[in-house]
Amino acid sequence: MITQDRKTYYPLKYVCRFISNIYLRVYDLTLHIVKYIYTLIVLIIGCFLAIQGSINTQLTSYLKHPLQGALVNFLVGTITLVGLNIIFKTHIPDWAHVKTAPIYLFLGGCLGAIFVSSVIFFIPKIGVTTVLAASIAGQLIAASIIDHYGFFGFTVHTISAGKVIGILLLLAGIFMIQKY
Repeated sequence: MITQDRKTYYPLKYVCRFISNIYLRVYDLTLHIVKYIYTLIVLIIGCFLAIQGSINTQLTSYLKHPLQGALVNFLVGTITLVGLNIIFKTHIPDWAHVKTAPIYLFLGGCLGAIFVSSVIFFIPKIGVTTVLAASIAGQLIAASIIDHYGFFGFTVHTISAGKVIGILLLLAGIFMIQKY
């Protein structure tokens, strides 16, 4: 009789295993879907760069100099960030903590100012598409180096042949954009 009961419950083991595998696959699929949704959101936000560069270039035509356009851009950005901090009820940074941060961490603002000013300067000369394609290629090259070596304390993500090929294709795309 015991043997018969074991035979009865033996298929149940496989059913449970099957159900748990389905659950794990659905969970894994859900994680992938969330990553794709995040990627789609970032893709849409990436469109903001083309719009921002175009608007800033037009603003500069009223202000007569790219640096003035960048300055107004950053003033409006600062006002926007103050508003967002009020809406999300964040606190003013503690200057004791700010002073302890390594000095190179403040280069982000400088690099942003250089980027915005350069975009304003180059869009009228080579076009929005070429400026953004070249800047995206530059971002991918720098990001790949940062990932590969783990700069700034990030986890190392070794560069792959696929990434290198993707960057080379993007560089070829820049050439195609300029030529045609």
